[in-house]
Amino acid sequence: MAKTDKRSSAEEIFSILRDRICLLDYPPGTVLREADLATEFSVSRTPVRAVLQKLAHAGLIESRDGVGTIVTELSFSEIRDIYRMRLKIAELIGQMDPLPFSAVHREEIEALRGRAVELKARFRIEMYWQINHDLHFLISGIIGNSALRQMWDHFYFQAARIWYQHARFDPTGVAASLVDELDEVHRAICEDDPVALGYAQRNYIAYGLSRLQPRR
Repeated sequence: MAKTDKRSSAEEIFSILRDRICLLDYPPGTVLREADLATEFSVSRTPVRAVLQKLAHAGLIESRDGVGTIVTELSFSEIRDIYRMRLKIAELIGQMDPLPFSAVHREEIEALRGRAVELKARFRIEMYWQINHDLHFLISGIIGNSALRQMWDHFYFQAARIWYQHARFDPTGVAASLVDELDEVHRAICEDDPVALGYAQRNYIAYGLSRLQPRR
């Protein structure tokens, strides 16, 4: 990785490392070294250590004796448990103090759909990631219950790298599915129906889990 030109904040470092893990720039088993990261981001090892602790709390890395800090690998059983939690959380989006929709939400979802249509014509994993990332935080910003929002964010990032790994092998399918998902989210927002929004998310999480099931 190239060294950055300026010092980065701990929050910036956390977001960058989290995204690298989700995009598989750091695949499972990758060793993350405090000294190397401190040099890259032009900071001391203290904020890097705090960031690594936060990533460990998020379930993305772990300390292993004799090896160091590594990116975790999930078994299918763990993946299934994460997706099942996401299914239940999605159902609650429209039921636990959702914030009101606005014209900004409609504009944002329409812009995301336009980008997704472009993605169908020319698939790029980074663009696919960014659209999903922006959609996730749009919906997260609608969740009024803070505890629910924290769980929504937590399990999204645990599941993200698994889905993006799959997306590399089925770009046409995942791009088409994303456009369909954005159509449903747009419809729910335009009809001012947060319950429908939650169930739309649940349906596409269920779709994702079905695509990840081991083939027999």
